[in-house]
Amino acid sequence: MTVKDLVDRFESSLSASSPVPGPSRSYSTPQSSTRIKVEKDDGTVTKVPPPPHPLMMKTLTTPHDGDSRQLTARATRIGDTHAQQSRNTLSSAPKHKSDQCLPMDSDSDTLKSALIQRHNAKQITVPHTPVAVTDLFARKAAPLHLPKLDKYLSSLQPPDFLRDDSKWDKSSMFPPMDRLALTGSSLDDLETNSKVPVSWRDRKTILGSAVGIVLGVTGSSALATYYSLQGLTNTVQIFALILNTIVPVQGSGVWSEWRQLFLGTIPNIIALNFASTLIQSLVYLIVFFAISSGLLYYFFHSALGCDRYTYGTLLIVTFILTVVYLPLSTMAVHVLVWSEDLWAVPNPYTNATSFPPIVASLGPADEYRDPLDFCWTTTMKKNEINFAPVVVVLAAIVVLSLTICFPIAAPVVSLSIPSPKSNRYTSLGRLRNSVDLDGEYHRLLSRDQNPFAFLYSGYRRGWGTYQSTYLFAKLSTLIIIAVINPDNCLFRSFSRSTIPIVRQVLLLISTIGFFLAQCILAPFLDPVNNASEWTSRLNYVATATIALLVALDIPGQTIYNVYLLYIIYIITYGLSIYFTIINLGPVRRMVKRLACRIDFSIDIFSPRLDLSPLSPHTKRRIWQESITALLLTSPECRIPAKQRMVYAQARDSEFPPYLLNFCGTPAERHAENLKILREIGSLKYNKASALLSGPDYEWFRKLESQIQKHFIGPDCYWKSPSETKPELVGCANFFGNAWWIPFPPTLVLRYDSGSYAVLQEVADLEAYISQNSSHSIRRRRHIRLSLRALDGQVVKWPYEHIIPIGSQSPLSWGRRRYSTQSSVHYNHCVLRINHRGHLSWQGLQLGSGFDIRLSYSKKLDLDGSVIGLNDDFDLTSPLARFFMLNSQLVSSRLSYIESTLASYRRHHRKETLTYRFLSHVYDHAREPSGLRPSSMELEKDPRVRVLMSGSEETRTWWYIFWDDLWRRNHDTISGLELHAVDFNPYYPTSIAYTPLPRVALETFLTQRGLLSKSPRWGDFFHPGFLNKLYLRLNETVFRGSSRAILFHIGQDHSELDMEDVDLDTLVQPSTLGTGGGTDHDNSSIRARPAYRWEGLLSDPVLKGSRRRRNFLAKLGAWMGVTPLWRSGVPSPGLSLDVRIENGRYVLLDDGSSFGGSHVNRTKLDNDND
Repeated sequence: MTVKDLVDRFESSLSASSPVPGPSRSYSTPQSSTRIKVEKDDGTVTKVPPPPHPLMMKTLTTPHDGDSRQLTARATRIGDTHAQQSRNTLSSAPKHKSDQCLPMDSDSDTLKSALIQRHNAKQITVPHTPVAVTDLFARKAAPLHLPKLDKYLSSLQPPDFLRDDSKWDKSSMFPPMDRLALTGSSLDDLETNSKVPVSWRDRKTILGSAVGIVLGVTGSSALATYYSLQGLTNTVQIFALILNTIVPVQGSGVWSEWRQLFLGTIPNIIALNFASTLIQSLVYLIVFFAISSGLLYYFFHSALGCDRYTYGTLLIVTFILTVVYLPLSTMAVHVLVWSEDLWAVPNPYTNATSFPPIVASLGPADEYRDPLDFCWTTTMKKNEINFAPVVVVLAAIVVLSLTICFPIAAPVVSLSIPSPKSNRYTSLGRLRNSVDLDGEYHRLLSRDQNPFAFLYSGYRRGWGTYQSTYLFAKLSTLIIIAVINPDNCLFRSFSRSTIPIVRQVLLLISTIGFFLAQCILAPFLDPVNNASEWTSRLNYVATATIALLVALDIPGQTIYNVYLLYIIYIITYGLSIYFTIINLGPVRRMVKRLACRIDFSIDIFSPRLDLSPLSPHTKRRIWQESITALLLTSPECRIPAKQRMVYAQARDSEFPPYLLNFCGTPAERHAENLKILREIGSLKYNKASALLSGPDYEWFRKLESQIQKHFIGPDCYWKSPSETKPELVGCANFFGNAWWIPFPPTLVLRYDSGSYAVLQEVADLEAYISQNSSHSIRRRRHIRLSLRALDGQVVKWPYEHIIPIGSQSPLSWGRRRYSTQSSVHYNHCVLRINHRGHLSWQGLQLGSGFDIRLSYSKKLDLDGSVIGLNDDFDLTSPLARFFMLNSQLVSSRLSYIESTLASYRRHHRKETLTYRFLSHVYDHAREPSGLRPSSMELEKDPRVRVLMSGSEETRTWWYIFWDDLWRRNHDTISGLELHAVDFNPYYPTSIAYTPLPRVALETFLTQRGLLSKSPRWGDFFHPGFLNKLYLRLNETVFRGSSRAILFHIGQDHSELDMEDVDLDTLVQPSTLGTGGGTDHDNSSIRARPAYRWEGLLSDPVLKGSRRRRNFLAKLGAWMGVTPLWRSGVPSPGLSLDVRIENGRYVLLDDGSSFGGSHVNRTKLDNDND
């Protein structure tokens, strides 16, 4: 392209673009409607015009002060794919006169002349190579020198609370955070009114450790859950089964005692695989069956309708049944197929020279069976009792009840579904993305009080039932190994060389299938656990392959059946131990220290991070955290110490959550408000809040008062006008247990059958009141109350029970022929009401469900039809007679029932903190003077004035950076805890409130032992990290001006600022938001994909062909070295326009390059300062 072409192109661009002042970033595209999608911090997407080509108008912004005044000017940056070149620096010769900056009001002729001069000056420039960010941010990188940024930071005034005349005690925390520190609890602890128990006091950990000692398995950690021990037990059990296909428990194939010990005895002891003789098998089967039968009976009897948060015994029973599932099922299946261990004679097929083998007679034919007639018999003598039928029946019961029914039983499936429900919204009411939902689920698991947590705590969100699936995976391996065997009565007549090969082929196919399923599904929550399971499955494949080689009699068994098997054995258990240890909390923190890794919960270096005065990050960390701490720590407001924060929640979110057993404190209501906000979001929350304060509030309040006073609790009725038949809504009748959720105003009715009806519309609420006020429904409700008064009482109701006596004819096809009958007359019975739900109030059971049962004896239990009760609760003649016979009992207890229900309704009408508190106070950060005294008495928090009202982006980003650094790393970096007064944002003296120039920050960190003059191993802070810090800080100050540091993507010569880079990398599939506000002071290390700018600033510059997805990107996370992994296709890498001068990186102060010439912007900036 010639100079003339360039100038003509420039003039055409000038005619197509008109400079107009605008916000800090604006583009003009009069000829194109193409727009670029931009993802905002809250996850929404907006569209902005793309920059015009080849002319791009940029707005230069000076550092803005409190009144946010900005001085804008227009600068021209021209370029296309052929003309743009990298920025050049002048040699030591004097600068060319064309380097002088052009005034902003220059006409096109002046600009044309300047462009020609700069193009002609190309020969005196030298090319510049941008510096890759990986080099700039390296541990031993030279420091980045930004004198203008340091000058600006030095000009910032300290906060008011740090001045000498301030009334704040600089050695004390801000209130109310000082009271929070005195409690020794976190806000999460106070909000849930519970603490995560330490390992040595956790009943689950104690039980898990005891089982680990008994099994002799190493790997139980201080923070281990039942899942980790369960997974290790699963590994050993299946490994023992596969090893048994190579090394028999007893036989000539054992070459040495040591080999038998390690490859036979130890795995079988751990797997409880003891059966080797007839007597042993029968004894173990009977003993195990007796124990398991009792455990199974208790499990099925207690699991249905239990309070899962109090039944600790059921936890132990469930865990034991899961552990003994494989060995007990193994014995039962061996009995059904009558394997070699149960044969009454030695195995005649061993070392036999003919098939079938020729065996000598055992004795006289009238006394002994045929020598090969040993199947399903415990003796070879004809005159002795054969116990085989009894044992086979017992084994069949075990297989049906434990092997098949236990994994698929409804209680197991329901208990396997995780009780912690990930809230769809954050505490700010913003919708979570999938990664945030996974993190929230992980956080809730650590506080889950469900005793059955070991069933699902190790699995990802949505994979809670995987434990039952894995039991069936065990069963498939069991069937292949135990059934397809030439040494049992099913396959003894088949070829003894073919059956082992078929078995090993099927076993290899099965193990490969499980291995591929693990690779594809990766159901475990932690990548380390997925890697551990992947290793175990790979071990199964390798071991099954060796077993197949043995079955095929491939030469070289000494190598692969001895040495290779030992190697697999060592690697498997070695990696199991490694994965168990690396996943311990203390070890993970140690790895973090060794890696000198600083974690953040948000994409802290992203230019899309919301730094506005209403930033969710500052609002969450300061304003909302202070309000929550005030309510949860005030003696007058806090949650009672013994109160359990349990919420009524719909599994599919049919209705909003509701706090059970409300004690009437403001802190309880506040915690409930937060729970509701996280469930329904800010939009619905604010809409419902407006309903409670709008013009129709009084009318709505009247409806609410009438419902709460008369129509909540049991025995309420709702028949939707659109649903006329009970079966259409899944119920036998339209009665159920109703409760009122004050916010959002919702009436929930659970029918007796268990289905729900949710009423939120005003018209439905009016119809509900009308239906329950009708005479017909009131009469039916009185019948239900009368029956409720008789619950558990001995009532009078004569009944004659007729018992037919007869025999069954062989030709009656199952029908009995009766010749006579016997009758028993009863006068009294016990009336009981079976409930589906569980809700006890003052000793009265108010749970949903109304199944009437009359018990005359242990064997005679009848339903309510005996007394004339029907589904519609009509007053039939038999029912009227029943009430007449028991009128005195009904009258004596009916008043108690009615008074208890009235007390229940009165209790739930209390309200101590309005539901508008969140939308009017909690969600709007302001100075305390802006709050009404009736809302709250909040101590004046000067942090709000500093960062929440008209604040600068520089101060905001600086605060968020140090606040998040403290929250996520204070328990790992010892220097932070040692100097908490200087780093903890709860203290006025925290560095988070005072942005420092680089030299001052280096001195600050060096004095506290966190930075070394020469980078040393173990330093968390180093020059490269500080380069990254001040690079982002420079962007907040000089964004849009020539002082901004420019980037290059890959080998592209285009010069982009951080916002341009962010737009150009939106196409990357690894795009994520910048994170939520924060999770209070949570410092847990949780695995997650890297945020966009975490990945961009760590990708090396691409050289050569196009970069592809790295399938080993999660290797570090799998091995437990880092919790982060790079998802999607990595970027081509970034580099910056800086150069080395006097041992430090400096900006190219000669401006940007175009066509080899310089555009010096320094003077332009100075002229506009």
